[in-house]
Amino acid sequence: MQAVYGYERSDDALPAAFRKSLQANIHSVKDLYLYLLLSIRDVANEVDTVSKIKASKHLPTQEDKNFSTKLLSNVFILNLNNDEEFLKALKKSDAPQNLDEAVKNHLYKLMVEAPEYIEYISSDTEFDLEEDRKIISAILNNILLSNDLFLEHIEEIFPSWEDDAEFVVGAVREVFKKSKESLKLHIGKNSVKGKILELSEFADKLFEKVIQSKEELTIDIEPYLKNWDLERIAVIDLIIMRMALTEFTDFPSIPLKVTMNEYIDIAKDYSSPKSKDFINGILDRMMKDMNNKGLIGKTGRGLNDK
Repeated sequence: MQAVYGYERSDDALPAAFRKSLQANIHSVKDLYLYLLLSIRDVANEVDTVSKIKASKHLPTQEDKNFSTKLLSNVFILNLNNDEEFLKALKKSDAPQNLDEAVKNHLYKLMVEAPEYIEYISSDTEFDLEEDRKIISAILNNILLSNDLFLEHIEEIFPSWEDDAEFVVGAVREVFKKSKESLKLHIGKNSVKGKILELSEFADKLFEKVIQSKEELTIDIEPYLKNWDLERIAVIDLIIMRMALTEFTDFPSIPLKVTMNEYIDIAKDYSSPKSKDFINGILDRMMKDMNNKGLIGKTGRGLNDK
């Protein structure tokens, strides 16, 4: 939507420039995924830094001597520090290779004061997979993702964080849920990498169809506007409707219900407060008429149901 809007509001830019920007944003999802894993690793590794500082003191206190480095033996931290696939993917990415020092120190202080962490290092168990998994989940959910400084930091590096967070955080959680002795990074063709490729192809086709068919799609929408003049409709609202109609007719594997829900959500996030109901009403009427005329050819059971 943003790429279509940017292209249509520009005076002389070529579609290729916006297509390139769109593809760059999509591929940044993998970098964001890797950076979130790196952030967990770097906060945990601060334990090693602090441990060495305490050990180098001329007169260490009893507290210094009792300092726990248990987190460094956590199977997930060991893997994030040593897994060749992760390190190779990180090196090839455009993501920063280390977490910002100030952000890392801030998160580390929060971590060591957290009840979950205190309970973890107080436990006598060693190399307990479920215990290791539990503390990593706590660091991710209760320290990183609950902290405004970290969220501001990650949005600064990845401007699309708000749009991509749900998918990326879900993928990171899946790593810790599925991993055991080694990391299940899911960056192969059937997981993150595969989904990004699929999304890339989908976005490219949708962008091209929506800009190429602008006049035809607008003509199709106009009879359903009732008492509204076309000139009074917000540009974003028209783009949203054109995109939805394109999915109705040119993407046979996407259920109508999915298309409707997605574009209503987009309207809620990017348009005026009343746009959601306005767009929903028009798309609903158009979808029913197009279905009756056989203009929507969805393949698969239930794909034509709203």
